Order: sequence, then structure tokens, then C-alpha cells
Amino acid sequence: MSPEVMIRGDDDILIWTGTIILGLLSGELVYRICQLIDEWPHLHRRYRKNKTKLVQAVFSTDNNQHISVTALLILSVFLVSTSQNKEDVVKQVLPWTIVWAMTRMFEVFDHQLDNHEILEESNALLGPGLAANFWFAFIKHVVLKGIKRQVTNFLVSKERTDMRCFNKLIILFPDNCHLELKNKADLKRQNIFYMGDVFFKTDKPQPIEQAVYWIYESAKDEETQEKDAQKILILFDFPHILQSAMGEDRGYDDQEMQMMRNKNIESFQLTLENLMESVEHNNYQNDIIFHHFVNTPEINLAAELRERIYEEEDIDSDSSDSESDVE
Repeated sequence: MSPEVMIRGDDDILIWTGTIILGLLSGELVYRICQLIDEWPHLHRRYRKNKTKLVQAVFSTDNNQHISVTALLILSVFLVSTSQNKEDVVKQVLPWTIVWAMTRMFEVFDHQLDNHEILEESNALLGPGLAANFWFAFIKHVVLKGIKRQVTNFLVSKERTDMRCFNKLIILFPDNCHLELKNKADLKRQNIFYMGDVFFKTDKPQPIEQAVYWIYESAKDEETQEKDAQKILILFDFPHILQSAMGEDRGYDDQEMQMMRNKNIESFQLTLENLMESVEHNNYQNDIIFHHFVNTPEINLAAELRERIYEEEDIDSDSSDSESDVE
């Protein structure tokens, strides 16, 4: 290569800088569009049929990055506009676009510290720290060992023909962070019945125990409590760490502090969702659902769970139909 080609003038360096920036921004756009296409089949299940929510999830940025992106775009366009040969600039942008898009798609720069960065966000709230504890102590192990497999095997071992499985773990979020289900009598008052335990192995000697319950398939059967009525086998859990931190008599009962409690519950769920989106756990996102409800003395928790199960099954059915149409 001749020295004349190797040595660029100040103008050439500026144009070249603008070309690289424009290529990287274009590559990021291509990557986000590919993400959008990849997520589209999950519109019904993950985004509750809300297209706006899907687009926002793919193209949203943190820390006002949209301002930085806009500034870089303006700068790059200005720099390349000084070039005398616009066609050459376009050709030079394309390789950078491809390189950056491929780098992002194949997660070349992803690393295990990403989870820790997620936990550091919104550290002013109590929720993320509590969620981290709940994640590493319980949820992480449950999802990796397979909720559907464990529940199905449990039902098979019981040889029951009057039951079916709901193969997801329901995380309960009462608005007051308080739930008393200490024994079978408490459960029965809510028309929920204990059936046994499933065990999830961890890297520790003792496995995690998770109680398995059943509720009646229909509200009518719940009233009559017919012995041979159809039932639904379910797993649910209330993070008692929330009750310890923000339950009744913890200073969150007035209106202003209830708003803070709501923000902490929201950040608790958001942190779990972000951790579930990591590469290792991405395939298990649909195995856990979060159920918020107003906790009153008159509440029928079985009815709450049954309604939510029907809702989730309708979403899953619509999603399966949509995916079949795509195929």
C-alpha cells in the first residue's frame, strides 16, 4: 500500500470517523429489528397482545441513551456530508454495519457480570435487593430444574385421574405484602388444599422443597366440594421476604408509604424479569407468572388463582394458534 493511501488528511480522518459511527449505529438498528422479528411470535404470551409494549421493549434504552444516539447520528451525518464522494461513504458504512450487527447477535461481548449490573440498577429501592435474595435462593434453581417436568412427574406418581396440571409457578404479590397461609386450616379457608412437596436439587446438600396444592376446576364444584370433581394441580409461592420487609406493622401502612411499597413490589418483579431474560434462563421466562391482587379479609384466593390460570391458558392457546399460522 502506498504512503499516499495510508496517510490520511485531517478531513479524511473526520469523514472516516463519521463513517464508523454511522456504521455502528446502523448495525445496532439492524440488531434491534432482528430482535423485534425474533420476539414477534411471543406477542401474545409475553406482551399480552400489546404491540406497543413489544416495540418499546425492543427499542427502549436506559440512562437517556436516545439523546446520545441522536447526537452521534447528527455528528456522523455532518462528518460524512463533507465527503466529495457520497457513494464511497455508503460502501464503507456497510461493512461496519454488518460487523456490529453480527457482534451483537452472537453476544461476543456478553459476560456474567451482566446480572450484577441489573441488580445495581435502581439501587435506591428496596425491591431489587430483596429480589436478588429471592432469585439466588429459590427461583434460579426452580426454573433450571424444570417446573413442568417436576409437576407432571408428581401428578403421575399420585395416579390421580381427576386432576390436571398447571405447569407454571405463580408468584403472589398481595398489595399489603401480607399473606397468612401457615397451615392446612389457613389453606382450606381459601379453598386451597395441600397435596405434597416436590424437590428441586441445588448445589447444596439439601434440596429446595416446594409445596404442591390443588384447587377445584370450577367455582361451582368449589361450592359443592364434590369428591370426584375435576381439580387443578398448582404451584404458587409468596415471597415472605417481602412480608418481613414491608408487611403489616412495618411502617408501610399509610397512603404515602403504600405508594413506596408499590414501587418496591414493582422493582422486585422487574428485577426478576430482567434476570430471567439472561441467556442462561431466557427459555424459562414463561414458566413463572406474577399475580398482583388486593388482599382483603373477604378474598377467595382459590378464585383469584383459578381466574389467573384461565387467563394464562387463553393467552397460551392464542399464542400457539398464532405460531401455527406463522408456520
